[in-house]
Amino acid sequence: MTKAQNQRKVKADFHNHLRTSSRLSDEDFNAAIDIASERLGLGGTFGMINFADKRYEKFTQLIGYKREYVGENRNAIYVPERDVLVVKGQEVPTKQGHLLILGLGWNEHITSHMTLEDTLKQAKEEYNATIIGDHLFFTQAQGAGRYLGENFHLVKDLDAIEVYNGEAAIHPLANFRAQNLFNRIVTYPTGAISTSDGHSLLEIGRNWTEIDEIDRGNPENYLTSLKESVQNTKRAKKMKSGSRVKAIEHAINMFAVGFVAPAIGLGWMYKTERPEDVDSGITLG
Repeated sequence: MTKAQNQRKVKADFHNHLRTSSRLSDEDFNAAIDIASERLGLGGTFGMINFADKRYEKFTQLIGYKREYVGENRNAIYVPERDVLVVKGQEVPTKQGHLLILGLGWNEHITSHMTLEDTLKQAKEEYNATIIGDHLFFTQAQGAGRYLGENFHLVKDLDAIEVYNGEAAIHPLANFRAQNLFNRIVTYPTGAISTSDGHSLLEIGRNWTEIDEIDRGNPENYLTSLKESVQNTKRAKKMKSGSRVKAIEHAINMFAVGFVAPAIGLGWMYKTERPEDVDSGITLG
C-alpha cells in the first residue's frame, strides 16, 4: 500500500463484542462483515474485542468470506470482497477500571485485574499496543475516569479516550464527563474516538470515528500505523448514536448468562476457550 493509499479516510468502530457471551456461529462472520461494510463504507474498520476470552481468534476462523491476515502476528484480518478490516482488541479490567487495548497479535492477551499502571506498562512495553480509555465514567467498577482524573499524568500513556460510547449513553453523564476529561488534555498526542461497544451484530457501526486508513500492506508497520491513526482523531468526524435499548438488553443478557444459565444447569452452553491465566468458564463481554 502506498503512502497516499494509506491516508484514505475511513470510518472505524473500534469497540465491538458481537455477543454478551463469546459463543459465535459460522453465520456470524459474513453477517458482521456485511453490516460493517454497509454502515462504515469502503475501508470500514471495526474492532473485534476479547474480554478474558478468545472471541477474535474464534471469529477469524469462522466459515465465510475469504480473508487475509494483517500484521506480523495475525493482528487483524482484511476481507477484500467487502473492503473491511477487523482489528483485534481486548477489553481489560484493571483494579481501577477498564482499558481497551488494540493491536494485540494472535493468542496475545493482557493480564486482567492488575493495577492500571501495570496494565499500561504491559500493553506498551510487551506489545507496543494502542491503549484507549473506554467508557471512563460508565460505572465506578468499570470506569477508570475518576482515577485518571486524580492521577492525570497517566493520561499521557493513553493513545485515545472514548469520548462517546454507545452503551454508556444509558448513563446521563458518562460520555459528557469523558469529553470533559479529554478537554483537559493540552499537549498529549491523545485522540478522541466514538465507539458502539456493541454486544449484538446490529450495533456494529452505529457509532464511528473517521481515521486515516491503517496500513495493512506492510506487516512491520501495522502497529505504528494503528497507533497513529487512533491518536490522530482529536477533531475527526464522528457519529454519536446512543444505544440505551441495547445497553439494557446487554445488562439483562449478562444476568441471564452469568447467573440464570448456571443456576439451571445450562452454564456449559456459554463456555469457551480462554487465555491460560484465566479460569475456564462463562465469559462476558
